[in-house]
Amino acid sequence: MNLLFVTPRFPYPPLKGDQVVSYHRLRTLSQRHKITLLTFYQTASELKNIAHIDCYCDAIYPIQLPKLQSLVNVGKGIFCSQLPLQVNYYYSQNFKNHFDTIIKSSNFDLVHVFMMRMAPYFHQISAPKIIELIDSMQLNLERRLTIEPFHQRWLFQEELRRVIDYEQILCDLFNYVVVVSKKDKDIISNQQVQVIPNGIDTKLFTAQQNTPLHSTLIFSGNMSYAPNIHAVKWFVKQCLPIIKRTIPEVYFIIAGVNPTQEICNLGQVPGVKVIGYVASMSETLQQANVAIAPMQSGSGIQNKILEAMASELPVITTTLGLGSLKAKPGQEILVADSPKSFAETTITLLQNRKLAKEIGHQARKFVVNYHSWETAANQIEELYTQIVGKNFST
Repeated sequence: MNLLFVTPRFPYPPLKGDQVVSYHRLRTLSQRHKITLLTFYQTASELKNIAHIDCYCDAIYPIQLPKLQSLVNVGKGIFCSQLPLQVNYYYSQNFKNHFDTIIKSSNFDLVHVFMMRMAPYFHQISAPKIIELIDSMQLNLERRLTIEPFHQRWLFQEELRRVIDYEQILCDLFNYVVVVSKKDKDIISNQQVQVIPNGIDTKLFTAQQNTPLHSTLIFSGNMSYAPNIHAVKWFVKQCLPIIKRTIPEVYFIIAGVNPTQEICNLGQVPGVKVIGYVASMSETLQQANVAIAPMQSGSGIQNKILEAMASELPVITTTLGLGSLKAKPGQEILVADSPKSFAETTITLLQNRKLAKEIGHQARKFVVNYHSWETAANQIEELYTQIVGKNFST
């Protein structure tokens, strides 16, 4: 098929959730389809990575969206629009002009869109199309409302009101809406919504060669993302002191791009190291004995969990972090919710290396069997076939 991919962020490097999905869709689907990419970028430095995706694309059209313009868009959107503010953030007349030209000049079989933020460009487009939301933003915002500071809640409540309406509109606008978990599908509750779980590159994230000698924990992820910030702060303040009473030498690594100042400040806590961006997350995970994902908010399937599991690390998460992941608690992953139980579970894994190794081994087997990007690509192609088949038959 001749496909047009439309993304809100340049897909490489795949540091954030939507970039991870769009990059691996390009990588896997380009083996059997011709793909044109239309994408936003903010700064010229992002385009230095264009060679990493050029081999997957027939053509690439990067359109700059300066951050100042986006902030102005949001300011106007508060008063002059009922669209979600994150949608207003990505409005660009220049992008629309390029999009209209590309659509008219090329005979695309189907358009594949990533994230709700790009949906307004498709209100007048009748071509076959799907949109990957990744997560339901309604579910994401509902969970964040419970932990955001009181003085910020009004903004999240306003965004939630807008998002609830707009996610329903997307089901009429696109042939299919794709999310990563059943909980996200249940929130949107429409027959057009399909669940395709995230994948993992199991050749990149692989089993540890040598087990670290020290008691080392790791949290990985985008450290400017609010649910990750809340999770790490909760763990350091509520759980780590309990762990230290039994294992004083415990070492906690916080790894991930763009750590905020409050995350950097956690590096002042003895035993905590904030390392920020890493060139290879797979190699960084190899430094730890146990991965933690103490999520207190957020939605979808946590890539950080799947990456650690693929690396044969035992993972401890919360019920919310487990979400719709089908891994078996107690066998392939451990789940604890209170600070005391989370800390005690962590201590058990650090002290019982045999148990940790067995859970890590079962975790990798689970990811290999159920979360490969190739399997996800096959599921996407099934939607393509259904959509194009229906379109050609009418």
